[in-house]
Amino acid sequence: MYLALVVFNFLFYKLNAKLGLFKSVQLRINALGEKNKYKLKKRYTMLILATIIILHLFVYINIISGLTIGFLFAFQDICFSDNHIENDWGDRLD
Repeated sequence: MYLALVVFNFLFYKLNAKLGLFKSVQLRINALGEKNKYKLKKRYTMLILATIIILHLFVYINIISGLTIGFLFAFQDICFSDNHIENDWGDRLD
C-alpha cells in the first residue's frame, strides 16, 4: 500500500506539474472555508475507510487492494494540496 501511495503521489505530482490536471480541484478546495474543507476531508476519509472495509471483505487479492487504497490516498493528497512529493521534494525533481 505504501509503495502504491508513493508511486501514485509521484504520478499525480508529475501530471499536475506538466498538465495542471488537478489545479482546478485544488483551487476550488482552497477557496472553501476551513470548516467546509475539514468536512470535505472528513467525508473523503470516511469514503476511504468504507472502501478499505469493502475491499477487505470482498477482494482477497492484496495487490489490487493496495493499489486501490494507494490511489485513493494519493488522490486525497493531491486534491487537498498535501502532496508530500510536491511539498518535500518538488524543487529537487524538476
